[in-house]
Amino acid sequence: MVPPYDDDDDWTGTPPEGHVTRDRADASHWARNWPAQTIVYALIGVGIVVVVVLALVAS
Repeated sequence: MVPPYDDDDDWTGTPPEGHVTRDRADASHWARNWPAQTIVYALIGVGIVVVVVLALVAS
């Protein structure tokens, strides 16, 4: 038999290790697109390198 599910996120009082209190939380953190921009710029950079290598090999 499976024990009932215990939801740790409904804590009250002192936050457990690894949690940040509401007053220290950065609400706009997930609105930033840093990972997406990094991936796009990396793909553009790899594409440029591939084009340059293919141009050098073809000549």
